[in-house]
Amino acid sequence: MKIVLPDKINMSDDYKNKIRELGADVFDDLPDNDELKKRIHDAEIITASYVDITSDVIDAAPNLKYIIVPAVGYEWVDTTYAASKGITTLNCPTFNSQAVAEHAMSLLMAVNRNLVQGSDTLRSGKWSQDFTGYELSDKKLGLIGYGNIGTRIEKIASALGMRVHYVNSKSTSDEIDALLRDSDFVVICAPLNDGTRNLVDERRLNLLKHTAILVNVGRGAVVDQSALAELLRVNRIRGAGLDVFDGEPLTGVPSDTIVELARLPNVIATPHIAYNTEEINDKQGAEILANLQSCIENTPINVVVRAIAS
Repeated sequence: MKIVLPDKINMSDDYKNKIRELGADVFDDLPDNDELKKRIHDAEIITASYVDITSDVIDAAPNLKYIIVPAVGYEWVDTTYAASKGITTLNCPTFNSQAVAEHAMSLLMAVNRNLVQGSDTLRSGKWSQDFTGYELSDKKLGLIGYGNIGTRIEKIASALGMRVHYVNSKSTSDEIDALLRDSDFVVICAPLNDGTRNLVDERRLNLLKHTAILVNVGRGAVVDQSALAELLRVNRIRGAGLDVFDGEPLTGVPSDTIVELARLPNVIATPHIAYNTEEINDKQGAEILANLQSCIENTPINVVVRAIAS
């Protein structure tokens, strides 16, 4: 099958070479839309890392059978249109789970113990010990999402003596409300889809305890970002640790809205780097390779949206 990796993917050279051995064309830059269409014109399998796979792009690849997204989320692919054209979309659901779980807990701890504020104060030449946090042992951690990342967060948090509760796609609206109302800390690790978009809206944000900390390593649009910013501005909740944002760019410059949110004194924000560890390049390469091999054999794994039979 004709395989094209049309844009940059952060994986090791070893795995790039293994994928080339399958006969794949492997690129390592960020093409514009016209160049992207040229690269994938004859492809039967493509990946989509930093490029949007719109209906227009899909129409430029008449032989396309599979789209592999080298990430857990896949909202930059028009999966509905792809399915209608007989194309199956796969993702990579496990390679970054440990890295993201660790980053989530790092954000939680950093906000809870005022680590950035304390460090900045000392760097400015001041000695202040007026930074008070809470011990994590016996505190209630609520997880919104309980997949590969959520289960790993639970293991870390449980080792610290936290009491972990979760909701997932099977949970009722009342169960989600109860988790937000009762938790000392909330971590969002849910993917973005029609069921989770704006799941934590203004009403639900106002259910949080005044002492609560919200961490988001899932997708920004799961939360009403404007409402969250306002709660943080007026200190309605204690703080937030954010690695994902609504409207974040795949590359380039973040919006003023994102920057303003990141600058709030009770926010610690990172530019969607939770996945980014030294180990991840091999892990991601291995998962992409496994996906490619499954497509070549026409027994695709990690399917998120299956082609609609014609």
